[in-house]
Amino acid sequence: MTGCSPIGTAVGVAATTINLATQERGLVKGVDDNLTWIGINQRLLEKDQYLFQKVSLQVHEGRVLLTGFVQKPEDRLEATNIAWQSSGVREVMNEIKIGRGLDLGDYSEDAWLIQRLRLKIMADSQVRANNFSIDCIRSTIYLMGVAQDATERQRVIDHARDIAYVHDVVSRVRLADDPLPPVPAKPAPEVAPVMAAQQEPLPAAPGQPSSTSTPESSDGVPQALPLP
Repeated sequence: MTGCSPIGTAVGVAATTINLATQERGLVKGVDDNLTWIGINQRLLEKDQYLFQKVSLQVHEGRVLLTGFVQKPEDRLEATNIAWQSSGVREVMNEIKIGRGLDLGDYSEDAWLIQRLRLKIMADSQVRANNFSIDCIRSTIYLMGVAQDATERQRVIDHARDIAYVHDVVSRVRLADDPLPPVPAKPAPEVAPVMAAQQEPLPAAPGQPSSTSTPESSDGVPQALPLP
């Protein structure tokens, strides 16, 4: 097979390099995104093979979009926390849903819808197709990338909506003039609300008011605690 030969491999690498270099994000960011994508997938696999199989991700300019179907809300949280562990991640958008996993029929139809949309935007002279990343999960199209303006972004969304069997379109495409979110100094994992709800208050010392209560006047206005 040509793709397995040294010449085929070299041609593939050259094509990928040219594609990244001509994108709005540029070659360096494109390579960084690919490394981030590999790193997150590797962490998912090391943590839980189930998550690795059920969670799909796109990475563009350090922005990570998670999609797929999992069984429990805790799996969504775990995937988000794992994504934040990679360096250079600016934002993690979690579109993972709770429900039945994908079967072979879902994969086949989703792949077909992705290909249909890719062909449509490549044929549109007013769209720079290589600036857009496309994924599809159970007939919902997920878009990422950079649009030159709102008109170009809307054209891509409209192309997706015009395809038969597409149930919904979720756009995470930013405009070229929109600033990127900063890279946080430390990973910012998502906090499970249930953990905050289960956190118990510290017990109050004898003769002292509870740490969670504030004295109120007769008209209900909170007042400052007296100095000890």
